[in-house]
Amino acid sequence: MSKSGSGFGFAAAAAAVVVSIAGCSTGSPPTATTAGATLSQPTPVSAGGRLIVLADGPNGGRGLWSLSPDYHWTALADTPTATAIGRTADGLAVVTSAGVEVRKASDLSKPATVMTLKWVGKKPAAPIVGVDYSAACKAALVMADDTTLSYAVAGLDGTVAALTPAPTQSFSPLVAWLDEGRLLVLSTDNQQVSMLAVIDVAAHTMDQSGGLSGVRVFALSQDRRSIAAATETAVYAGPFLTIAGSSVPAPIVTLAEGQVVWALALDTSGSRLFLLSGSIAADGSVGGVHELGYARQGSSWQKVLDSAVPFGRALGQVYLAS
Repeated sequence: MSKSGSGFGFAAAAAAVVVSIAGCSTGSPPTATTAGATLSQPTPVSAGGRLIVLADGPNGGRGLWSLSPDYHWTALADTPTATAIGRTADGLAVVTSAGVEVRKASDLSKPATVMTLKWVGKKPAAPIVGVDYSAACKAALVMADDTTLSYAVAGLDGTVAALTPAPTQSFSPLVAWLDEGRLLVLSTDNQQVSMLAVIDVAAHTMDQSGGLSGVRVFALSQDRRSIAAATETAVYAGPFLTIAGSSVPAPIVTLAEGQVVWALALDTSGSRLFLLSGSIAADGSVGGVHELGYARQGSSWQKVLDSAVPFGRALGQVYLAS
Protein backbone atom coordinates (compact mmCIF):
# COMPACT_ATOMS: atom_id res chain seq x y z
CA MET A 1 0.00 0.00 0.00
CA SER A 2 1.47 3.37 -1.01
CA LYS A 3 1.62 5.99 1.69
CA SER A 4 1.71 9.73 1.30
CA GLY A 5 4.18 10.68 4.01
CA SER A 6 3.42 13.89 5.82
CA GLY A 7 1.55 16.66 4.07
CA PHE A 8 2.22 17.39 0.44
CA GLY A 9 5.71 15.94 0.05
CA PHE A 10 5.22 14.82 -3.53
CA ALA A 11 3.89 18.23 -4.57
CA ALA A 12 6.98 19.81 -3.06
CA ALA A 13 9.19 17.34 -4.89
CA ALA A 14 7.44 18.10 -8.17
CA ALA A 15 7.98 21.82 -7.57
CA ALA A 16 11.71 21.12 -7.38
CA VAL A 17 11.83 19.30 -10.73
CA VAL A 18 15.03 19.86 -12.66
CA VAL A 19 14.65 19.44 -16.40
CA SER A 20 17.48 19.21 -18.89
CA ILE A 21 16.47 20.60 -22.29
CA ALA A 22 19.06 20.23 -25.02
CA GLY A 23 19.60 23.42 -26.98
CA CYS A 24 17.20 25.48 -24.83
CA SER A 25 19.52 27.19 -22.39
CA THR A 26 19.43 30.50 -24.26
CA GLY A 27 17.16 32.34 -26.67
CA SER A 28 13.37 32.59 -26.81
CA PRO A 29 11.03 29.71 -25.99
CA PRO A 30 10.82 27.52 -29.10
CA THR A 31 7.78 26.77 -31.21
CA ALA A 32 8.65 23.39 -32.62
CA THR A 33 7.59 19.83 -33.14
CA THR A 34 8.88 17.90 -30.16
CA ALA A 35 11.72 15.55 -30.99
CA GLY A 36 11.14 11.87 -30.47
CA ALA A 37 7.35 12.01 -30.41
CA THR A 38 5.56 8.75 -31.05
CA LEU A 39 2.75 9.44 -33.50
CA SER A 40 0.13 6.79 -34.05
CA GLN A 41 -3.61 6.55 -34.49
CA PRO A 42 -5.82 7.49 -32.80
CA THR A 43 -4.16 10.83 -32.09
CA PRO A 44 -4.23 11.99 -28.47
CA VAL A 45 -5.22 15.55 -29.40
CA SER A 46 -8.47 15.81 -31.32
CA ALA A 47 -8.90 18.34 -34.13
CA GLY A 48 -9.52 21.70 -32.47
CA GLY A 49 -8.67 20.40 -29.02
CA ARG A 50 -5.53 21.47 -27.18
CA LEU A 51 -3.48 20.45 -24.19
CA ILE A 52 -2.53 23.56 -22.20
CA VAL A 53 0.37 23.56 -19.72
CA LEU A 54 1.39 26.26 -17.23
CA ALA A 55 5.16 26.00 -16.95
CA ASP A 56 8.41 27.84 -16.51
CA GLY A 57 10.15 28.40 -19.82
CA PRO A 58 13.70 27.22 -20.58
CA ASN A 59 14.95 30.64 -19.43
CA GLY A 60 12.81 30.77 -16.30
CA GLY A 61 9.94 32.96 -17.50
CA ARG A 62 6.52 31.49 -16.74
CA GLY A 63 3.80 31.12 -19.32
CA LEU A 64 1.18 29.03 -21.10
CA TRP A 65 2.18 26.34 -23.59
CA SER A 66 -0.03 24.45 -26.03
CA LEU A 67 0.29 21.07 -27.74
CA SER A 68 -1.58 21.13 -31.04
CA PRO A 69 -3.08 18.18 -32.99
CA ASP A 70 -0.01 18.19 -35.26
CA TYR A 71 2.29 17.77 -32.25
CA HIS A 72 3.75 21.26 -32.10
CA TRP A 73 4.49 22.88 -28.75
CA THR A 74 3.69 26.58 -28.85
CA ALA A 75 4.44 29.26 -26.27
CA LEU A 76 1.06 31.03 -26.04
CA ALA A 77 1.45 33.80 -23.50
CA ASP A 78 3.68 35.08 -20.71
CA THR A 79 2.05 34.77 -17.27
CA PRO A 80 4.91 35.69 -14.91
CA THR A 81 2.84 35.71 -11.70
CA ALA A 82 0.58 32.72 -12.48
CA THR A 83 0.40 30.00 -9.84
CA ALA A 84 -2.37 27.70 -11.14
CA ILE A 85 -4.63 26.95 -14.10
CA GLY A 86 -8.00 25.26 -14.43
CA ARG A 87 -10.83 24.82 -16.92
CA THR A 88 -13.86 27.05 -17.26
CA ALA A 89 -16.99 26.30 -19.29
CA ASP A 90 -15.49 27.90 -22.41
CA GLY A 91 -11.83 28.40 -21.70
CA LEU A 92 -9.18 28.67 -19.07
CA ALA A 93 -8.84 30.11 -15.57
CA VAL A 94 -5.38 31.45 -14.73
CA VAL A 95 -4.64 32.46 -11.15
CA THR A 96 -2.29 35.48 -11.01
CA SER A 97 -1.38 38.19 -8.52
CA ALA A 98 -4.27 40.26 -9.92
CA GLY A 99 -6.93 37.60 -9.27
CA VAL A 100 -8.39 34.88 -11.45
CA GLU A 101 -8.08 35.57 -15.15
CA VAL A 102 -10.71 33.97 -17.38
CA ARG A 103 -9.35 33.41 -20.88
CA LYS A 104 -11.56 32.34 -23.77
CA ALA A 105 -10.58 29.19 -25.62
CA SER A 106 -10.73 31.22 -28.85
CA ASP A 107 -7.96 33.54 -27.60
CA LEU A 108 -5.81 32.30 -24.75
CA SER A 109 -3.21 35.00 -25.31
CA LYS A 110 -5.00 37.50 -23.03
CA PRO A 111 -7.63 37.52 -20.28
CA ALA A 112 -11.22 38.28 -21.23
CA THR A 113 -12.07 39.16 -17.61
CA VAL A 114 -10.27 39.23 -14.26
CA MET A 115 -12.13 38.35 -11.06
CA THR A 116 -10.81 40.13 -7.98
CA LEU A 117 -11.07 37.84 -4.98
CA LYS A 118 -12.80 39.18 -1.87
CA TRP A 119 -11.79 37.13 1.16
CA VAL A 120 -14.15 36.55 4.06
CA GLY A 121 -11.83 36.82 7.05
CA LYS A 122 -8.06 36.82 6.75
CA LYS A 123 -6.54 36.19 3.35
CA PRO A 124 -4.35 33.06 3.39
CA ALA A 125 -0.63 33.73 3.20
CA ALA A 126 -0.09 30.70 0.96
CA PRO A 127 -0.54 31.10 -2.80
CA ILE A 128 -3.44 29.62 -4.76
CA VAL A 129 -2.06 26.46 -6.32
CA GLY A 130 -5.28 24.76 -7.45
CA VAL A 131 -8.41 26.07 -9.17
CA ASP A 132 -11.47 24.60 -10.86
CA TYR A 133 -14.68 26.18 -12.17
CA SER A 134 -18.10 24.54 -12.08
CA ALA A 135 -20.55 24.80 -14.97
CA ALA A 136 -22.30 27.58 -13.04
CA CYS A 137 -18.99 29.45 -12.72
CA LYS A 138 -18.29 28.82 -9.05
CA ALA A 139 -14.56 28.66 -8.37
CA ALA A 140 -12.96 26.12 -6.03
CA LEU A 141 -9.53 27.13 -4.76
CA VAL A 142 -6.65 25.46 -2.92
CA MET A 143 -4.04 27.52 -1.09
CA ALA A 144 -0.83 25.73 -0.10
CA ASP A 145 2.81 26.16 0.74
CA ASP A 146 5.33 23.98 2.57
CA THR A 147 3.47 24.20 5.89
CA THR A 148 -0.16 25.25 5.30
CA LEU A 149 -3.13 24.00 3.32
CA SER A 150 -6.65 25.43 2.95
CA TYR A 151 -9.61 25.17 0.60
CA ALA A 152 -12.22 27.75 -0.39
CA VAL A 153 -15.10 28.42 -2.77
CA ALA A 154 -15.63 31.73 -4.59
CA GLY A 155 -19.01 32.97 -5.83
CA LEU A 156 -19.73 34.88 -9.01
CA ASP A 157 -18.93 38.18 -7.30
CA GLY A 158 -15.51 36.95 -6.18
CA THR A 159 -16.42 36.54 -2.51
CA VAL A 160 -14.31 33.72 -1.10
CA ALA A 161 -15.44 31.59 1.83
CA ALA A 162 -13.37 28.90 3.51
CA LEU A 163 -14.48 25.34 2.82
CA THR A 164 -15.33 23.20 5.81
CA PRO A 165 -14.69 20.41 6.29
CA ALA A 166 -11.60 20.13 4.13
CA PRO A 167 -8.40 18.08 4.13
CA THR A 168 -5.70 19.17 6.56
CA GLN A 169 -3.18 17.09 4.64
CA SER A 170 -3.15 16.30 0.95
CA PHE A 171 -0.49 14.53 -1.09
CA SER A 172 -1.13 17.05 -3.87
CA PRO A 173 -3.26 20.21 -3.45
CA LEU A 174 -5.88 19.42 -6.11
CA VAL A 175 -9.60 20.21 -6.36
CA ALA A 176 -12.27 19.51 -8.98
CA TRP A 177 -16.05 19.93 -9.15
CA LEU A 178 -17.93 16.65 -9.55
CA ASP A 179 -21.14 18.67 -9.89
CA GLU A 180 -22.51 21.96 -8.52
CA GLY A 181 -22.56 20.66 -4.95
CA ARG A 182 -19.64 18.26 -4.61
CA LEU A 183 -15.87 18.63 -4.81
CA LEU A 184 -13.23 15.96 -5.35
CA VAL A 185 -10.00 16.33 -3.36
CA LEU A 186 -7.17 14.24 -1.93
CA SER A 187 -7.08 13.53 1.79
CA THR A 188 -4.96 11.33 4.04
CA ASP A 189 -6.39 8.86 6.55
CA ASN A 190 -5.12 8.19 10.06
CA GLN A 191 -2.46 5.89 8.60
CA GLN A 192 -1.22 8.72 6.32
CA VAL A 193 -2.52 6.94 3.23
CA SER A 194 -3.65 9.27 0.45
CA MET A 195 -7.19 8.65 -0.81
CA LEU A 196 -9.78 10.34 -3.01
CA ALA A 197 -12.39 12.20 -0.96
CA VAL A 198 -15.68 13.90 -1.82
CA ILE A 199 -16.78 17.10 -0.08
CA ASP A 200 -20.49 17.97 -0.06
CA VAL A 201 -20.36 21.77 0.01
CA ALA A 202 -23.95 22.27 1.23
CA ALA A 203 -24.08 19.41 3.73
CA HIS A 204 -20.58 20.16 5.05
CA THR A 205 -19.43 16.55 4.90
CA MET A 206 -16.29 14.89 3.59
CA ASP A 207 -16.11 11.17 2.82
CA GLN A 208 -13.28 9.10 1.45
CA SER A 209 -14.15 7.56 -1.88
CA GLY A 210 -13.22 4.14 -3.21
CA GLY A 211 -10.63 1.50 -2.52
CA LEU A 212 -7.76 3.07 -4.49
CA SER A 213 -5.04 4.08 -2.03
CA GLY A 214 -1.81 6.00 -2.35
CA VAL A 215 -3.27 8.44 -4.89
CA ARG A 216 -0.73 11.12 -5.76
CA VAL A 217 -2.56 13.12 -8.45
CA PHE A 218 -5.90 12.95 -10.27
CA ALA A 219 -7.79 14.69 -13.07
CA LEU A 220 -11.44 14.74 -14.13
CA SER A 221 -12.75 14.81 -17.68
CA GLN A 222 -14.61 17.95 -18.71
CA ASP A 223 -17.94 16.12 -18.58
CA ARG A 224 -17.09 15.17 -14.95
CA ARG A 225 -17.86 11.49 -15.58
CA SER A 226 -14.36 10.07 -15.94
CA ILE A 227 -11.27 10.26 -13.78
CA ALA A 228 -7.58 9.47 -14.08
CA ALA A 229 -5.50 8.86 -10.96
CA ALA A 230 -1.81 8.09 -10.47
CA THR A 231 -0.22 6.26 -7.55
CA GLU A 232 3.44 5.50 -6.90
CA THR A 233 3.31 2.45 -9.15
CA ALA A 234 0.50 2.84 -11.70
CA VAL A 235 -2.01 5.05 -13.50
CA TYR A 236 -5.73 4.30 -13.52
CA ALA A 237 -8.46 5.76 -15.75
CA GLY A 238 -12.14 5.14 -16.29
CA PRO A 239 -15.63 6.15 -15.17
CA PHE A 240 -15.59 7.97 -11.83
CA LEU A 241 -18.07 5.52 -10.31
CA THR A 242 -15.72 2.65 -11.19
CA ILE A 243 -12.53 4.25 -9.86
CA ALA A 244 -14.39 5.46 -6.76
CA GLY A 245 -15.88 2.01 -6.17
CA SER A 246 -14.91 -0.39 -3.43
CA SER A 247 -12.75 -2.59 -5.66
CA VAL A 248 -9.54 -1.41 -7.29
CA PRO A 249 -9.67 -1.57 -11.12
CA ALA A 250 -6.80 -2.78 -13.26
CA PRO A 251 -4.27 -0.04 -14.11
CA ILE A 252 -3.92 1.24 -17.65
CA VAL A 253 -0.21 1.98 -17.12
CA THR A 254 2.34 0.39 -14.79
CA LEU A 255 5.12 2.84 -13.93
CA ALA A 256 8.77 1.90 -14.27
CA GLU A 257 11.16 1.93 -11.33
CA GLY A 258 11.94 5.57 -10.50
CA GLN A 259 9.25 6.94 -12.82
CA VAL A 260 7.00 9.64 -11.35
CA VAL A 261 3.85 11.35 -12.58
CA TRP A 262 2.81 14.77 -11.25
CA ALA A 263 0.26 16.19 -13.68
CA LEU A 264 -2.66 14.56 -15.50
CA ALA A 265 -5.26 15.82 -17.99
CA LEU A 266 -8.28 14.12 -19.56
CA ASP A 267 -10.26 15.23 -22.60
CA THR A 268 -13.99 15.93 -22.52
CA SER A 269 -15.17 12.32 -22.66
CA GLY A 270 -12.32 10.70 -20.77
CA SER A 271 -11.05 8.82 -23.84
CA ARG A 272 -7.70 10.62 -24.08
CA LEU A 273 -5.25 10.92 -21.21
CA PHE A 274 -2.11 13.05 -20.92
CA LEU A 275 0.48 12.79 -18.18
CA LEU A 276 3.72 14.59 -17.39
CA SER A 277 6.28 12.03 -16.34
CA GLY A 278 9.99 11.88 -15.53
CA SER A 279 12.59 9.86 -13.67
CA ILE A 280 13.97 10.60 -10.21
CA ALA A 281 17.76 10.93 -10.01
CA ALA A 282 19.91 10.05 -7.00
CA ASP A 283 19.91 13.70 -5.85
CA GLY A 284 16.09 13.82 -5.89
CA SER A 285 15.80 15.89 -9.06
CA VAL A 286 13.52 14.79 -11.88
CA GLY A 287 14.86 14.62 -15.41
CA GLY A 288 13.88 13.20 -18.76
CA VAL A 289 10.47 14.85 -18.57
CA HIS A 290 8.05 13.75 -21.29
CA GLU A 291 4.39 14.33 -22.06
CA LEU A 292 2.84 10.91 -22.54
CA GLY A 293 -0.49 10.40 -24.28
CA TYR A 294 -2.89 7.45 -24.16
CA ALA A 295 -6.08 6.84 -26.12
CA ARG A 296 -8.87 4.46 -25.19
CA GLN A 297 -9.80 1.81 -27.73
CA GLY A 298 -12.75 -0.21 -26.53
CA SER A 299 -11.81 -1.59 -23.13
CA SER A 300 -8.06 -1.07 -23.55
CA TRP A 301 -5.70 1.92 -23.73
CA GLN A 302 -2.99 2.53 -26.32
CA LYS A 303 0.07 4.73 -25.87
CA VAL A 304 0.00 7.22 -28.74
CA LEU A 305 2.34 10.02 -27.68
CA ASP A 306 5.80 10.21 -26.11
CA SER A 307 7.08 13.75 -26.40
CA ALA A 308 10.02 15.51 -24.74
CA VAL A 309 8.84 18.88 -23.43
CA PRO A 310 10.42 22.24 -24.40
CA PHE A 311 9.71 23.88 -21.02
CA GLY A 312 10.96 23.52 -17.45
CA ARG A 313 8.95 23.10 -14.24
CA ALA A 314 5.25 22.55 -14.96
CA LEU A 315 2.66 23.80 -12.47
CA GLY A 316 -0.39 22.16 -14.07
CA GLN A 317 -2.10 21.15 -17.28
CA VAL A 318 -5.62 20.91 -18.68
CA TYR A 319 -7.23 19.74 -21.89
CA LEU A 320 -9.49 22.19 -23.71
CA ALA A 321 -12.00 20.90 -26.25
CA SER A 322 -12.69 22.76 -29.46
